[in-house]
Amino acid sequence: MLLILAVGGYLCQVCIMPYVKILGVTPNLLYVIIGIVTVAYGKLRAFWVGLFYGLLMQIMLPSVTYLDLALYGLTTLFCSFAFADKPLKTLEYERAVNRRRKELPPWLRTLLCAMVNTLIHEVVRVTYIYLGGSALTFGHFFRAFVCVVLTGLLCLLLEFPLRRAILGRRIARPVLQPAPVVFGRG
Repeated sequence: MLLILAVGGYLCQVCIMPYVKILGVTPNLLYVIIGIVTVAYGKLRAFWVGLFYGLLMQIMLPSVTYLDLALYGLTTLFCSFAFADKPLKTLEYERAVNRRRKELPPWLRTLLCAMVNTLIHEVVRVTYIYLGGSALTFGHFFRAFVCVVLTGLLCLLLEFPLRRAILGRRIARPVLQPAPVVFGRG
């Protein structure tokens, strides 16, 4: 399922998304898929999907030397530490030492992961434009901001159906709650 999601996301990005322009900006579907994979599958698989996307984008757009190859892999790795689910060992340890932290809901972590990945990507691209000798204008920053917002909106639109396809239908299961032990007189 992960391979189908990764390849399908790439094909949609290069074949369909160029026709979805708002204010001259195309949202980044690849970072939406990376956000969904980060929360649904974890850090390692998200990193591999990020490297896969970086390699494919580097092959398709070789004008910027190794920028996409590094960006997709590194931003995915960076954001996966903040937004991926905790490993079971960590959750069990925190439960054992009675230190439970409240995690954000998965839909919000997915949205934030996609938007932070896109923000880092756009900041690096604007910096690359500046270092290339071009004068930065308000249009550069506006396009970067619009790209982050559009990617967030696309993430909100796609994350629920894709997560349901990945994880299946959610079934309410009873959870055992610890109860205090009460000793009474017999």
